[in-house]
Amino acid sequence: MIHAGILVYQKNSHNSGRLCEILRNAGFRSVAAFYPAEAEIVAEREKPDLLIASFDLFPLPPALAKMPLIISAPMGEFQAVGELARKQGAFCLTWPYENNLVLERVRDVLAGRRAKASLKKGAADLMPEIAGKSESVRQLRDLIITAAKVDSSILLTGETGTGKELTARALHRLGARAGKPFVALNCGALAEGVLESELFGHERGSFTGAVKRYAGKFESAHGGSLFLDEIGDMPQSIQVKLLRVLESGKFFPVGGNAEKTVDARIICATNRNIFRMAEEGAFRRDLLYRINVIAVRLPPLRERKEDIKLLADIFLKEFAAKYSRKIDGFSSSALKTVMEQTWPGNVRELRHAVERAVVHCKGETIEEIRPGGLSSTLATGASAEQPDLDSLVKLDFSDMKKEVLGFYEKEYIDALLSLEGGIVRKVARRCGMDRKTLYRKMKDYGLDKKDYR
Repeated sequence: MIHAGILVYQKNSHNSGRLCEILRNAGFRSVAAFYPAEAEIVAEREKPDLLIASFDLFPLPPALAKMPLIISAPMGEFQAVGELARKQGAFCLTWPYENNLVLERVRDVLAGRRAKASLKKGAADLMPEIAGKSESVRQLRDLIITAAKVDSSILLTGETGTGKELTARALHRLGARAGKPFVALNCGALAEGVLESELFGHERGSFTGAVKRYAGKFESAHGGSLFLDEIGDMPQSIQVKLLRVLESGKFFPVGGNAEKTVDARIICATNRNIFRMAEEGAFRRDLLYRINVIAVRLPPLRERKEDIKLLADIFLKEFAAKYSRKIDGFSSSALKTVMEQTWPGNVRELRHAVERAVVHCKGETIEEIRPGGLSSTLATGASAEQPDLDSLVKLDFSDMKKEVLGFYEKEYIDALLSLEGGIVRKVARRCGMDRKTLYRKMKDYGLDKKDYR
């Protein structure tokens, strides 16, 4: 018999009765409340371990506000409940209720509560890559600890450069699958056919060029975690197949007849408003429900300005050591500029900017902000001016490729758009990429503001 107590706080008596029935049949103690005063009295008397509250009953009474929480809502309220859950650091549940999903959410919250109680004291030490002293970063670390110790799917949302892959890796490292494979795939960088093969693998001879069998990311991530970045750019035909894997744990490789079974934790990320996309039909609602069991929002740098100097100092120390430079810090004018930037590319932009500043620094202090450096870095990290050889030879090979590609990719796409009369479809065909990926690159480089179609 499970002794955890659960308070079911719902307006709808049918929903309340259904939840209590599911919970009691699984061995949980459950008690219902329908009004704020009643809920507070029950919470004080029963000391429940978990609250399941309907989204239309917020804000919660003070006695309930700090309890571990699941927010429930009708299936059609994806965006509303998603936003509310992110603010509350809560799990989501939609009705009509399914027995297995209700119990899965409840067990995840209770397991996360135990993990958080045991690990919270050392949160900052456990996640050195999530640097910062702001309240938003502290809350993020707490949520990562809670989410890491359960096996539910996680959706990371946030602007470009906020550290979604770093967060995904922290979730993997702190969870039960640590030591098993962590496999990452950018869903927005691949054409539809290539993405399907990358996810599910393919058999030899399944298409032209398939000269041998390819395992695919799901198979490679078996036992571990699969991180799907830019999930909002995934074509709907692939979304259907991903949903099947999440529901059944089974898939067919491209060109294969033998069904494969996989056990991998799915962590997804997007910088798009995926809840609005689901409402508009651009993303499958049923898939969003499956990947958004735990929602983690990464705050942009403008919401954690007190962390900017700390991060800049960390990056300065990192790159000064990398390039064997003795640099003590930023001048007051350089630091002022750093603090006043809006940083649309967030932490990634700041990091690249500090690296360029270190490369160009002539003395022991970064004295000025140079064009193409801190003041005019693109959100993608690509320099706004043509990179010069003196700077490039100070970079390692991979960083040099990023710097050069970032500049010339923008020039290349801009030139093709001009040659093709601004017709994006033709440019995408010439580039060998799908239109969504091309539009994203155009947005990153500021080319979407021109009259292209």
